[in-house]
Amino acid sequence: MKIKFNPIIVKLKNAKEVKIRSAEISDAENLLKTIKKYIVDSEFIPKLFDEIKLTIQQEEDWINSFIQKENSLLLIAEYESEIIGNIDITGSSRVIMQHTGVIGMGMLTEWRNSGLGTQLMKHSINWAKENPILELLWLQVYCENELGVSLYRKMNFKENGIIKNYFKLNGKYYDNLTMSLSLK
Repeated sequence: MKIKFNPIIVKLKNAKEVKIRSAEISDAENLLKTIKKYIVDSEFIPKLFDEIKLTIQQEEDWINSFIQKENSLLLIAEYESEIIGNIDITGSSRVIMQHTGVIGMGMLTEWRNSGLGTQLMKHSINWAKENPILELLWLQVYCENELGVSLYRKMNFKENGIIKNYFKLNGKYYDNLTMSLSLK
């Protein structure tokens, strides 16, 4: 199988160099640990720690799904061999929607606002633009996630609509913003 994404080294605002590369099945355990850590620390990921019940085998299968699907990509960011964040484009399996991919991203708290999100977005969007199947990327974000919304606007995502009170945590409601980027 040909390489989907050639690994790159990027320099962040904190002057640290980070490697961005495709996830491999052997990353499953470390990626799962990273995801569990940043979900606990994030107020803007609509999943609770107790809801993450994946086994290492299920995480391996999840990674493999990105390797196998031509319209999907899973990138990880590494610093000193530690996984510090990830981004995925999940291309639709439905024939009439396979030209679309939804983006999900997360990173450890200490790497937020370092430029890592910009680098992950930039390189995944560039990959998607070269992908012969994908034509539209979309994502959902809490309206209150000002850093996230700002990043997506900077990457030329357009606002498509808001669903009021979409998320509810501890009696507090949050609005959900859907954004999209046309690749063609």
